[in-house]
Amino acid sequence: MKLNNSSSLPLYEQLLKNIKDEIEKNVYQTGEKIPNEIELCDIYGVSRITVRRAIQELVEEGILERKQGKGTFVSRKKVARELIAVEGFSDFSKQQGINSSKKVLACEEIKASKKVADALQIEIDSPVLKLSRLMFFDDQPFTIDIAHYSLDRFPKLMECIFDYESTYDVLKNIYHVNIPSSSSTKILTAIPATGMEAEYLDCEIGDMLFNIDKTVFDEQGIPIHISTFKVPTTHIAFTIST
Repeated sequence: MKLNNSSSLPLYEQLLKNIKDEIEKNVYQTGEKIPNEIELCDIYGVSRITVRRAIQELVEEGILERKQGKGTFVSRKKVARELIAVEGFSDFSKQQGINSSKKVLACEEIKASKKVADALQIEIDSPVLKLSRLMFFDDQPFTIDIAHYSLDRFPKLMECIFDYESTYDVLKNIYHVNIPSSSSTKILTAIPATGMEAEYLDCEIGDMLFNIDKTVFDEQGIPIHISTFKVPTTHIAFTIST
């Protein structure tokens, strides 16, 4: 797969185009590590300077991403999501036609802190379910979601979590809660990933994450749950309809 030295197109541009073509043909798939610099030199018959320039431009275009100590990988395509949307993770992934799955990191009863109690409009120290999950798109870690539900309002919720694909399905089918389509508030910030978050989300410590604090309300304006949603900024693009 040697490049054409007699072409008017510079070698690094030829290499750049070849790598793009192979990504489009799924020779290198999303999230997959590409050959290292020495291997690319051998494959294409070019110098490391040529390889580095091509890789750098692909990184700047967002097509490739470097992970310290691991190598260079094919970047994920950003998922577009309406920022004001209320639908849960399962519903959203179905709308996008993306295979999704979840891993429960923690499912435990705790006492409501002042912050949680104020947000859920309950008494401090009231029983609350804390549900922490790692969400996957196409078998790749996508987001960490930490949610809190009042157990006075939703007794035995912990027993139902594993019986349904979607937590919202549990609320609708077991507790008969209707979730209006525009009944939430969100606060969006950007934060650096901690060591734990970097490990779960397969990113680097200090990489920027979108942090979305969300409160969802029922038709009477009473909070149903609060959640914190953390996702690498490279994974998602938020849209706003006006």
